[in-house]
Formats: sequence, C-alpha cells, structure tokens
Amino acid sequence: MLCFLEKMKTVPGLLIILLISLFGFINQTYAWKTNERNEYLIDIRGDDGDIYLNRLSIHKKLVSPDIEISVFGEVQWNFDTGEWEKITIGTEATKSLWKYLYIGQSLHFISGQMLDYMNVDVGNESIDTTTKIGLYLPITSRLSFRLFEEYSLNIEKGLADYAESRSEVTYRPKDSYSIGFGWRHTDRVHNLDTDYATLFLNLDF
Repeated sequence: MLCFLEKMKTVPGLLIILLISLFGFINQTYAWKTNERNEYLIDIRGDDGDIYLNRLSIHKKLVSPDIEISVFGEVQWNFDTGEWEKITIGTEATKSLWKYLYIGQSLHFISGQMLDYMNVDVGNESIDTTTKIGLYLPITSRLSFRLFEEYSLNIEKGLADYAESRSEVTYRPKDSYSIGFGWRHTDRVHNLDTDYATLFLNLDF
C-alpha cells in the first residue's frame, strides 16, 4: 500500500480530483452502486507471472441518455516480479446496444511494471483510453457466460498499448456477490503476449 501511495504522489492534479470523486460518490445521496472485483490470474505460459487484481468501481445508471457511468480504480500485483503490474484510475461510460451486447469507453491514468512492454517508460504515468465490447449470455437465472474485447490507446503518443480478449463463466448465488472462472489473453501490442486462467469474486454493495 505504501508503494501504491508513493506512486500516486507523482500523478497529475486531475488524478487527485478523480480520487476525491471516487470516495465522494460513495455517499448514498448520489445513489451510486459499488462493486469490488478480486481476481487471481494464473500465468499459463509462464511469461509474466501470476497476478492478483483488485478493482473498485462505483456505478450510476442514467435514464437519459441511456448509459451507465462509473468511476474506478484498479491495481494488479505481480507475484513473480514483486511489483505493481498495472495501476489505473479513471472514468467509464457503458451503453447496451441490444439485450445482450454492450460497448464501453474509458479514460484513465495508467502506471506500473506492465509499461515494460508498452509505449511508456516504467515509473511514469500516462493517459490511456480503452474501448470495450462485451457479449452477455444468460444460461440460467444465476449462471451466465460473458465475452469481452478491450483495446487500449495511449493518448499522449497516439499509439496502441494493449488489447485483451476475455471470457468468463459467472455464478451469482446471491444478489450481493458472484463467483466464477475464465480465461484472459493479453497482447501488449508488438511485444509480450500472455494467457491467464482466472478465478474471481465480485462483491456488490
């Protein structure tokens, strides 16, 4: 945690504003919903190391326009390197196109060891934008299957950073939490590719 806070000291002023907003939106008067995702990524190829991921996001559904907006922070810890693989904080807008298909767009600050394979030097912060396309397929009332494609672009350099393909099976025994497993392929554009088997727990507040 101290390492994480030390990195945050070097982030531009807008990041600080986003952090303040993240905690401010927890206030129930804003009627936002909070989600925490805890995920363990098992490095199948042995290229990069196993990763623990924690993502806190706060969501609000807007009626007009018909979109969901969120503020999020995410950290990924690499067990092999003992470094922060990836640290991001930003905002995202998501819209359902049809019943089972949706798209999302996020703008976020990014830092971490993952930058070894990207267009920014390790230790520096940069600004990325990520486009997400997702497909949701219900199997039963409690069981579902999801597919995701994500494409990230570094705004400062105008270069593609990474792309991720994900699939997961989710079981929701209670409305307050869900568990599941999946697969994730991460392509650092023109550099290292990694494949992970994943296990996760989602908490909804």
